[in-house]
Amino acid sequence: MAKSDNRKRGEASQAPRWSNEVVGIVLICTGLLAFLSVISYTPKDLPTWGVLEAFAEPRAAGEDRHNFIGITGALLGFIQLSLFGKAGYIVPVALIWFGVAKLVFDARLWPRTVIGFSILTLSGAAFMHALSGIPGEFTGPGGVFGYLLGEFLFLKLVGKVGSLILLGSTYLIALILLTGQKPIGFIKGCSQLVSNLVAGFREKRQESQLKAAKEELRADERERDRERRRKERETAKNAEAPADPQQELPLRETPAPQIIDSSQRRVEAPKPGDKPFERKSADHLSLSTDGFEDYDLPGFDLLDAIEEGDAPEANRDELLAVQKNIVDTLRAFGIEVTPGDITRGPTITRYEIYPSTGLRVSRISQLEADLARATCAERINILAPIPGKDTVGIEIANSEKVAVPLRELLQDPEFRSAKKKIPLALGKDVYGKTVIGDLAAMPHLLVAGATGSGKSVCINSIIASILFKFGPDELRFIMVDPKVVEMQMYNKLPHLVVPVVTDPKKVVAALKWVVNEMEKRYRVFAKTGVRNFDSFNKRVRPEKDETPAEEAEEAPPWNADEEVDMESIESIAAALESGELGPEAEEDELPIEEDKIPDRYPYIVVLIDELADLMQTAPADVEMCIARIAQKARAAGIHLIIATQTPRADVVTGIIKANIPSRIAFQVSSALDSRVILDTKGADKLVGKGDMLYLPPGSAKLERAQGAFVSDEEVERLVDHCSAQAEPNFEEDIQRSIDNGGDEGGEDDDISPADEELIMRCIEVARQEQKCSTSLLQRRLRLGYTRAARMVDILEARGVVGPGDGAKPREVFLK
Repeated sequence: MAKSDNRKRGEASQAPRWSNEVVGIVLICTGLLAFLSVISYTPKDLPTWGVLEAFAEPRAAGEDRHNFIGITGALLGFIQLSLFGKAGYIVPVALIWFGVAKLVFDARLWPRTVIGFSILTLSGAAFMHALSGIPGEFTGPGGVFGYLLGEFLFLKLVGKVGSLILLGSTYLIALILLTGQKPIGFIKGCSQLVSNLVAGFREKRQESQLKAAKEELRADERERDRERRRKERETAKNAEAPADPQQELPLRETPAPQIIDSSQRRVEAPKPGDKPFERKSADHLSLSTDGFEDYDLPGFDLLDAIEEGDAPEANRDELLAVQKNIVDTLRAFGIEVTPGDITRGPTITRYEIYPSTGLRVSRISQLEADLARATCAERINILAPIPGKDTVGIEIANSEKVAVPLRELLQDPEFRSAKKKIPLALGKDVYGKTVIGDLAAMPHLLVAGATGSGKSVCINSIIASILFKFGPDELRFIMVDPKVVEMQMYNKLPHLVVPVVTDPKKVVAALKWVVNEMEKRYRVFAKTGVRNFDSFNKRVRPEKDETPAEEAEEAPPWNADEEVDMESIESIAAALESGELGPEAEEDELPIEEDKIPDRYPYIVVLIDELADLMQTAPADVEMCIARIAQKARAAGIHLIIATQTPRADVVTGIIKANIPSRIAFQVSSALDSRVILDTKGADKLVGKGDMLYLPPGSAKLERAQGAFVSDEEVERLVDHCSAQAEPNFEEDIQRSIDNGGDEGGEDDDISPADEELIMRCIEVARQEQKCSTSLLQRRLRLGYTRAARMVDILEARGVVGPGDGAKPREVFLK
């Protein structure tokens, strides 16, 4: 098995880790020695050897050397300053930088880095010489190299001002080549740091102001309450308490409100070649999955880099002004509330309010139109209350929406959690938490939404999430695309069992094959004594019998010394012929042979992009197949994802909804469509462009989130990477079955190899008996009634037997 990495074919392998550590330590040590030598250099430390005597200064008797590295350090410092002048300080700093990059980050000293270092040092030396303006001095601020370059090249050609401009520009360019950092990005980062500090200061000041305003509001409320009660006691001393107790009760104690900006992206910089998952070696012997041993899972570099500046920061003053407007509007209608937290998500901002004690939250819901008018909001949604909290939420769409790139979700630890068997990166909720689903736990998913609401992008992000974890030997796709154009880019995937099915007439045959595959897997599970897909793949494999074939042939099936009882054999044959021996077989298939049981099974994910077109072609068959798959396929490792842009009751029927509990709803045109998808309203108030409601498995709580965004270019790069690893290996038998299913009047739409073998046996029985009936096949082949009747229909369609004539046996045309 070849080692899996994410480099391109033909690229040289990286140096081993230990070599980087050794080189890094050597560079850091050399840089430190050079740095200490040059900062503590003085001419008094130079020895009086030969030509060095001219540069050395006399030292007092008994005076110690000042250089930290001794005489060697004095020589190193002299060499650096003589050659490069003041630019010699760059040399040790660069060596230390290279050593840290090699030791900590496993970086490579590319030619770009070495060239940048050389240009940086030489341009700095020449710049210092041109700046000093000292002619004819080798030991000036620029050293020997600075003198040669500055005096004989730049000063003579472009003068002092031109030399300073050219050398300064060259120095900056070399600095960029050396560090790899963009100056604009560095300036933005510094300004972002300053902005964060200022924002933190403003936040603390705003919290103190909110706290003071809250205390003042409570004091005013208590004063009004006392004044109201005093007047009531004066006017009616013997009367009962007022009829409306809601206005008497004070506001309850609530925590200090906060402003949470969860729309900001969590930018990470993974190393080149990093991947969400590493390839696991496994041998799958089903559905022609051999040949993918060297398959390499895709990495993060196939997706666009995350730009932090694309997400604008929240305007705190604007958010507080809108919240105050909401509180004042409710107070104008006689509803006293206390402001709570403000959470700004990628698409919407949720303003939380605390109702006063005894206030019915339904009164707030009735003012939805008035709040929309007061806040000038395009769409508003009121959660009364917010599920799991004691506050009422008012959701208003942001003026500037922030996209949620798929790469950000894939880099989240939740996506790579071992608890999720088939993780799906769906989006990010209003609180900034990633929404990661698990298709194995769902176990099926229904996606619905109007045109342009983000449904197709959601399907692409789901497919991309699966491709980042599974190879073709671990998961296979069956894609149904009646709209023809949505999934054509996936035809190159090696994960496909068959090419993307676009003919609605052939979809029923494809779904029937999935049903047959599901039934076959269950029979294999029963044969091996396991309960589900995971238990089968993790089972302990029995050791194969290695008894030589010669020994097996020598052992007779009975004791040769015993006498054969012919009467017993004749009685058994008679019982078999009459059907009295043993119960009738009720299974729809022949028994599974031991040598045909695969070692492992891959997952199968069926994607249907537009259910409405299929329900118009063959509603009964499609609904029946989907219901059977949704009811039983979970334990067989088969999962279903259905999408539709027409969520009508005759498309998303009650049977389909009952068996697919997990739903994703994008923006729809009416509350009726929302009730069809989610059994409640809410999807009609979404703002589109990926804004969605997600119903997780096993929960009645809807989660509002912004769906993940993946561009067509990213999908194409991902598909190209997967297709470059292996060619599509379509199953010819399945494709033949689907093609036959598309022909009108075809009777052999889902005949498997096991069916064909059984048909041959039925033909042999009919030829021997010269008659054919359902009861005859039941007795002779021990079939159930449904199976035997289907065999008779197939024989009639193939012209082997004649049509039925009441209770009489059918005529056989074979002699």
